[in-house]
Amino acid sequence: MSQTSLICLSPPDHRLDRALLDARGGFVWWYVDLVDTSGNGLVLIWSYGLPFLPGYAQSARDGRAPAPRERPSINLSVYKDGELDFYLLQELAPDDATWSSDDDTWSFGDCRMQRRVEDGRVYLDVELDCPVDGSDERLTGRIELDGVCRQPCGEETHPGELPHHDWTPRVGPATGRADLTQGEHHWRIDGRAYHDRNGGSVPQHDLGMDHWIWGRVPLEGRELIYYLLWEEADGEPICLGLTIDDDGRTEFLEDVRVELASPRKNMGGLRWWPALELFRGDEPWLGVRHHDVVDSGPFYMRYLTEVTTPTGESARGVGELCEPDRVDLHRHRPLVRMRVHNTAGDNSMWLPLFTGPKRGRVRRLLGSWLNGRRSDENRSPGGAR
Repeated sequence: MSQTSLICLSPPDHRLDRALLDARGGFVWWYVDLVDTSGNGLVLIWSYGLPFLPGYAQSARDGRAPAPRERPSINLSVYKDGELDFYLLQELAPDDATWSSDDDTWSFGDCRMQRRVEDGRVYLDVELDCPVDGSDERLTGRIELDGVCRQPCGEETHPGELPHHDWTPRVGPATGRADLTQGEHHWRIDGRAYHDRNGGSVPQHDLGMDHWIWGRVPLEGRELIYYLLWEEADGEPICLGLTIDDDGRTEFLEDVRVELASPRKNMGGLRWWPALELFRGDEPWLGVRHHDVVDSGPFYMRYLTEVTTPTGESARGVGELCEPDRVDLHRHRPLVRMRVHNTAGDNSMWLPLFTGPKRGRVRRLLGSWLNGRRSDENRSPGGAR
């Protein structure tokens, strides 16, 4: 693969150096998504130094970047009929997260994740047990992934210690299952699944990217991945394309280019494109429609996509867009804090309105306010009960 200064594709057996956890302003995250044919799906991310956490990126800009190990977090989004139906982004105390790189096991709060490889297949088991702000009932359940081991292609390289940005798709075509419960709410999703990993030793906004678009497409017998990276806002992007067959064979597509639909701006002022056409040379490769916008903010968007091929195949996929220089700006931070549940610190009074199941958020918000006032009334002037 033609490696760039913006990103390095490494083989699936490459293990990230744990020294990344101490690379100030750096990041390590593991990503899983699951999507079915009806517009239902989920995305799970567990991470150290997630750039979207309030104050993380700005601290690096101010020359006082924390180490990723100081900011662990877990993020779950569940989609129903093409809309966000459950959301949770929890920041944990540093001692509440562990990562064993020898056997790919993690503990984030009361959640457990384990990845194992047996007989040419990858298995990922996730057990979730998370508090939900404003509710006495926790989110519990299980996510499972089963897929063929991805084989490296000849263009991949081991990036060495402390890469600027190491990206690793870790599985070929895979199936996934999720069974989650929170109080009276229940989600059961079966479909195609995907798992990758990112690690970097410098802040994302220092990688030299103006913006990027990523997506993955589950087609019959293969997985297609595109990664478009712009060094300049209106320049020509670096286009990375991968095909992973159902035997795990990975092919890097060197001649990918993109044509974008007319841009729009979301309510946060972020520029985005409702559709894009990907070509291999002069031949069409993929038509992508950002059909369901399921997350839309001032620096990041996520879509459930509708994708077609020149031979008439179609599929539902997942896509993302991000503009790193807009992450964690002062004017946006109060809005972001409303969505982040810090399990070991103070939280926004508006948090119950943005976390947990879509249904009942106003009721949870009002209940949280009432309970808070009652707690304040029961406190003595010295703060003791």
